[in-house]
Amino acid sequence: MEITVLGTASIGGVPEWDCTCPNCAAARQDPRLRRTRSSITATLDGDMHVLFDAGHDLKTQLESNGIVPRVETAGETFRESRIDSVFLTHGHADHTVGVAEFCTGKSFELPLHGPPDLIDFLFGSEETPNYFGELGRLARNYVIPIKLIQEKTVTRLGELEITGIEIPHTQVLENGRKYPSSTYAYEIRHWDRRLVYAPDLGRLDPWFIDRLEGADVLLMDATFWWDNELERISGIPITSYKLGHVPQEEAVEILKDRGIGRVIFTHFNHTNPSILENGDQRKIVDKAGMETAFDGMKIKV
Repeated sequence: MEITVLGTASIGGVPEWDCTCPNCAAARQDPRLRRTRSSITATLDGDMHVLFDAGHDLKTQLESNGIVPRVETAGETFRESRIDSVFLTHGHADHTVGVAEFCTGKSFELPLHGPPDLIDFLFGSEETPNYFGELGRLARNYVIPIKLIQEKTVTRLGELEITGIEIPHTQVLENGRKYPSSTYAYEIRHWDRRLVYAPDLGRLDPWFIDRLEGADVLLMDATFWWDNELERISGIPITSYKLGHVPQEEAVEILKDRGIGRVIFTHFNHTNPSILENGDQRKIVDKAGMETAFDGMKIKV
């Protein structure tokens, strides 16, 4: 299978609209340094794609990566969708607001999977719909919201097996509810090949590390390099762990020699210094034999 990395940034993108930190200032001067919100697709034949997460930049990402209708196959209606299905990880905006793109175009009855509480959060019920439930008749005509039970495997594109794994990330309220929803990593298998996509991850717990052993690719959260990164750079007194992200500098050490084929980092906050190609943090990542994802990256698995 082939993975297309549509985007590699966290919720603000790079540059973030209200920031002049070194990374944002550099990205405004050099478009090559810009990053859109994290999302990937998986395909077996380059024709139809399974989409994982749908953020603010979805339409531009699909156009930039050629996942678009083709004149020669669209037919008399001029319409064609090359998205087979959608899998959402959790309820934060940079992973969900792009769902609105599907309330127009050739996306009738598009299967859209996610954690059960996420589907409730986004769509509600037919009797009491939430915002996406009636936006442009989205859940009535264009997508089919499907509650995916964790550890249940769904087969798409005939041979692609997709399993949701609940992981720590979102806030847990006093009543036990995940706010705004639970979070899934996705294990994507084709025959004996396996990729795990975890763009938001609060902790590298032992059970999850064991689950990763033997994976060909781990594409995972690198929102912040330091636990206190936001305070160091932006003066915001909140930590990476408090926001539900394992700091990348710790992940690099924890994941060494864990029997994972390739560790590739994604979902970078605009403040993360490891996105600088020649910076000290990138050198640490490179020395560990790990990789830094970029928008448009292709991964053969």
